[in-house]
Amino acid sequence: MLILPNEWILDYLTPGTNKPHISEAFVKACRDIKFNYLIRRAGNFSEKLFRYSKLYPLNGEIKRFVNMTLRDFTMVRIVEENEIQTEGLDLTTIPRDDRYLVEVLYSFPECVLISTDAFLVKQVNHLHLRAVLFQDDVNIALQRAEEMA
Repeated sequence: MLILPNEWILDYLTPGTNKPHISEAFVKACRDIKFNYLIRRAGNFSEKLFRYSKLYPLNGEIKRFVNMTLRDFTMVRIVEENEIQTEGLDLTTIPRDDRYLVEVLYSFPECVLISTDAFLVKQVNHLHLRAVLFQDDVNIALQRAEEMA
């Protein structure tokens, strides 16, 4: 199954959130049940990961996340711009900074977005694409994602 995490998974790793264990549990659970991530090379997720790596160079959680995901090509599939299909896609209800996610979902309809943004999840589902609201419970989110598949 293909999972599209948005930036919450990175934000939880930053100092002061007290949530890095949730991001790590999410990655571990996805690995255990053989879910794969889609990450768009030219997207906010990639940009934020690069920015956080530079901003927090000594942060062990961010380094572990990079090692557990981006360097594991059995778990992560990088989406290139030539794979993105947007013909017929109406993004007018999608916030500008989230449009890259919806474009990936539209291009890979078997994929499920996992997001902490309730508005975005609602808008994505309204477009008949798949999205699950993440409320800090890894098992529930992944179970709901499986049910959508």
